[in-house]
Amino acid sequence: MDTETLLAELNDKNPEAIFFDNMHAAIVGVGYVGHHDPVVVYSKRKIFDQLLSDGFSQEDAEEYFAKFSGVWAGENTPVILDDILE
Repeated sequence: MDTETLLAELNDKNPEAIFFDNMHAAIVGVGYVGHHDPVVVYSKRKIFDQLLSDGFSQEDAEEYFAKFSGVWAGENTPVILDDILE
């Protein structure tokens, strides 16, 4: 499924889902936690790829990531998947 179709489907199921700015390329799916509405799932690796392509240094990307990755904004908060690299 492409990202646009996934986002449309998520919007139908949970119009209150929270998205990170400028991170659509890092979306890898939709997640479900218990009986809550679905939320967007981001790849940590792809978030870093996006930050680095936006001109962040590795150190700045790590600092920026640390600021928003630990934020809890309620049950619509996105999930960040820590990718397993082979």
